[in-house]
Formats: sequence, structure tokens, C-alpha cells
Amino acid sequence: MNKKLIYSLVGLALVFFITSLFIFLKSGSDSKKKEGATLKDKSGKEIIESSIIKVKTFFFIETSRFMRPVQQEIELTGIKEECYRKFIDLLIKGEEKYISPVPGGVRLRSVYFIERKKMLVLDFSEELSLNFPAGTCSELEFIYFIVDNICFNFKEVRKVKFLISGNEYRTLSGHIDMENAFYPDYRYLRDE
Repeated sequence: MNKKLIYSLVGLALVFFITSLFIFLKSGSDSKKKEGATLKDKSGKEIIESSIIKVKTFFFIETSRFMRPVQQEIELTGIKEECYRKFIDLLIKGEEKYISPVPGGVRLRSVYFIERKKMLVLDFSEELSLNFPAGTCSELEFIYFIVDNICFNFKEVRKVKFLISGNEYRTLSGHIDMENAFYPDYRYLRDE
């Protein structure tokens, strides 16, 4: 056989092998996407296939000014904002034998994640301002209870902005400026 013909056949075989390998590897990564974490819907919002994840929620205890961890599970389904909503609902509900700084009757109205700012916007019901106890400590405990829990469990969130009934509030009870977003302050957490 002619050397040119042999080189051509070897080259074609090599191209065929590389193409087949690429297609095989590509189809494997596509199936992982379908089985695993996140996909995007038609509007570009991240959606998460149904799965259960473990989270650490941190709550205050009577004998300390620090928050202690409680292992919990949440089911992730649908749009990513729903994951945040379910997590916040756990915080609002509270945990037996622990103290939650969220006033009674407070509901989460809506959740927005602004990806380019890595900011989560939480819109609470008006009960937050109506039922909030007075004092700087109460405000700080509430703010960092929410912010630290979210940022600890969802690394894509770097800061949290609070709204009440769709509006910005200057303060909850007259002490801490609520007009800007808050970054976590993990000094409140004790991971024991």
C-alpha cells in the first residue's frame, strides 16, 4: 500500500476516534446536568431539580449571645428563589429549645436574587415593623440572624437587602440603618 494512503487512513481513524470520544464525553456531562444540581428555564432563571439538601440553621440560645447550629433538611425544587424561600421559612418558623429573633406573625412576601450584585433581596410583611421590639441589640440580632444564616448556607449570596411590604425602611426600631444591604458577620456564629 501507498504511504500516503496509509497516513490518510490513520488520520481519518484518528479524527473519527477523537470525534467519538468528544461526543461520548459531552453526552456524559449532559446526563450529569439532568441528574444533578442546576439547569436554566426559558427566561434564564436557575432551576434546581428535586433533591434534599442538608443545611445548618443557626439559632440563639438563652445562655449565650452566640448562635448555635441545628442540622435541617430542605427539599429543593423549581426556581432557585424557592430554595431561599424554604430556607427563610425554616428560620421564621424557629426551632424548639432555641430563640429566634423574628417577631411573631412575620411572613416572607417575596425573594429576589440579583446575580450580578450577588445580593439577595428579602421582602417581609409589615408585621416586621409593627411587632418589632425596641433596641439596638434586637435589630442587630435579627439582621445577622438572617444574613449570617443565608450567606453561610448559600455561598453565591454575599449580601442581603431587607424590604418591608415592598418598600425600603430607614430602620426597624430607630437604631440601625436598613437602607443598605448587609454583609455577613460570622462572629455571631458558633459552629459546635
